[in-house]
Amino acid sequence: MRSAANKSFWILSVVSFIDWVTLNLSLGISAFFGWWPMDDMLSYGVIDDLVLANIAYLIARLYQPISLHQRMVSPTIVLRNAFKTALLYILVYDALLGMTHAFVPGFFRSLTVFAVTFVCITFERVFLRKILHWVRYVGRDRVKAALVGSGVMMSAVKSEMGSAMNGYEVVGEFATDGKMPEQRSLDDLMHVVEKREVDEVFLSMANKYDDEWLQMLLDACEQQVIRVFYVPESYSSKERRTIPLEFGNAYVMAQYNEPLMNVKNRFKKRIFDLVITIPFLFLVFPFVYLIVALVTKLTMPGPVFFKQKRTGYDGKEFWVYKFRSMKMNDDADSVQATKDDPRVSKWGQILRHTNIDELPQFINVLKGEMSIVGPRPHMLAHTEYYSARIGHYMIRHFVKPGISGWAQTHGLRGETKTVDDMARRVEMDIWYIEHWSLWLDVSIILKTIKDVITGDEMAY
Repeated sequence: MRSAANKSFWILSVVSFIDWVTLNLSLGISAFFGWWPMDDMLSYGVIDDLVLANIAYLIARLYQPISLHQRMVSPTIVLRNAFKTALLYILVYDALLGMTHAFVPGFFRSLTVFAVTFVCITFERVFLRKILHWVRYVGRDRVKAALVGSGVMMSAVKSEMGSAMNGYEVVGEFATDGKMPEQRSLDDLMHVVEKREVDEVFLSMANKYDDEWLQMLLDACEQQVIRVFYVPESYSSKERRTIPLEFGNAYVMAQYNEPLMNVKNRFKKRIFDLVITIPFLFLVFPFVYLIVALVTKLTMPGPVFFKQKRTGYDGKEFWVYKFRSMKMNDDADSVQATKDDPRVSKWGQILRHTNIDELPQFINVLKGEMSIVGPRPHMLAHTEYYSARIGHYMIRHFVKPGISGWAQTHGLRGETKTVDDMARRVEMDIWYIEHWSLWLDVSIILKTIKDVITGDEMAY
């Protein structure tokens, strides 16, 4: 039996070759449409420039490897890596042209070639990823795994392996106490390992093992070149993405993975927010405001803006801004909008259906009270009500609230009729906190724009 690493080596080789072909294809497309500075390069030698382009690509690949063949990689990571590869490639290529020919293409030409390269590589990698998922779905390139023990996190590992797309095959679950009838004995596990019928062994740290037996298992796995992974114990009632953290010379397990605890990540997210928010507020928002203010004044009395205290970052209160979509009423700060709510005017229904009513929250983003993407801020009355009924409700305030969020782009918006409805939304918010990346924010923004264009029946 070949090792799991060797099984995927040929796939990476094929993917790398196709990626290289795609790069040269993108150069051909750029040259065909006149975006690649072919006329200027003819005097230096097209072949030489193609060689430089491919050297630049190899350097970019060296520092930004392909990840689409990895079993648990997300589409967001594939998109992020394609962007970094294309950006690093064009920067290195321009530098090589400058060093060898004392010639650097103009900014807009370089930007265009970068865009073409990014689009081509993205489509190629997403397409290859789908093909690879199909290959694993039909039973090829599989990794055989043994699961030892039980616990919340082990159940999560088993669930991830349950998707045929990831290419894992669980050959057996092995008990430490014999209480679960579907589990086999530890003697069976030793037999499976010694016969090398598995590629990887996953040990749950939620269970106790005999030290002598455990050492025998580890020795047997090393002899058979079988990789061993430890599944940490989770004390949470819900599945959490616990991670190890350095604690001096020791290690501790954090119950929540929080990328935005990193100052660099917070800085990146803030710059990203401002790059979008400032142009929008100064170039687009004034025109939107004029139209909304005119129609609002003609259709219902009262102010154009609606502001309300909501719970924000670190549980602190702040004033959130919206275009007013309801008639003046005394329940706005305590009663959530419902379907066919008589308080919402016809013009307000249009504002809500298109999410235009949320646009003033870019002011909150500029002030640093909100982010473009994050958990939606709730009314103070709802925070008080749900925090007493959902144990991990307040975790959603580990990050700044957002204009749109992961939950809202997955059908969880509008009225929450039950506590379970809110609990599902909170779980989505916590998932976002634990999996944050700049590219995840980009994907949520794109999905939000799509929902605005196509309409969302839950927007009322």
